[in-house]
Amino acid sequence: MTTRADAPPRALVALNHDLMFGIHIGKVARALGFAPSFARTTEAFCAAIRAADPPAALGVIDMNADINWPLVAALAAEDGPTPLLGFGPHLDVDGRRAAKAAGLTRIVANSEFHRDMEGLIRRYARPSPVSDTEE
Repeated sequence: MTTRADAPPRALVALNHDLMFGIHIGKVARALGFAPSFARTTEAFCAAIRAADPPAALGVIDMNADINWPLVAALAAEDGPTPLLGFGPHLDVDGRRAAKAAGLTRIVANSEFHRDMEGLIRRYARPSPVSDTEE
């Protein structure tokens, strides 16, 4: 019988430029049973999401970075897209509009992401493809 405990960790891919905060994201993701990886460019982020097998559970986008929104929109439009969670300054109206237009699953302020990172990852990550009773 295969159980969730037997399944390999699911990928969580983050587009992040802040090394110290990336360490924190990785620590929280690993504690939740994910295998985190990090990209410094939108191109590398999209490639990592597409290459994940099984499909990535979640993509996390630090909107404080320079984002190529058309690439993210193409990723979000693909069949069976990985959920995308973005966080950035609450006063960055243009950035939030661009993220929404690109099809992000959820956009939160930096403060909310910092305060409830674990809850947000749990809530928006794709469920495991292995069920508790699958044989």
